[in-house]
Amino acid sequence: MKIHMLLWLLVLTTPLSFGQSKDDGQELIDTFFDYYKKKSPEIAFKYALSTNKWIEIQGDEMTNIILKLSKEVNVMGEFLGYEEIKSRKVGSRFRIASYLVYYMRDPIRFTFELYKTTAGWEISQVDFDTNFDEELEESMKLSVVN
Repeated sequence: MKIHMLLWLLVLTTPLSFGQSKDDGQELIDTFFDYYKKKSPEIAFKYALSTNKWIEIQGDEMTNIILKLSKEVNVMGEFLGYEEIKSRKVGSRFRIASYLVYYMRDPIRFTFELYKTTAGWEISQVDFDTNFDEELEESMKLSVVN
């Protein structure tokens, strides 16, 4: 009887675990935003870059990027949340995802490039900017086809 119950439980839970497994590197982005909310944007940024063994997170260049992020965030006011704008997977090993991070003053856009190596997913690049309104306005315009 116990064996039948265990087998039945295994049969019921196996499809759920397979259905929830998504091989697109999303867990790296989720961890990034978890650090962003609970610790700091600077720690989240360092985490993102630490997923890639080819990126050196020490040095002047990295310090300057993190200082720029700190300056942007410090004038934005209260953190309100974030959401995905768009994500596109190219093949089975490359993905680009853009997110808006909302603050009281203005949002900041984060764009992640993820690459899957033989060791697993890594963030190959992460960028942030606040000057994306013109780009969004342009994408909203209707194209006229002759």
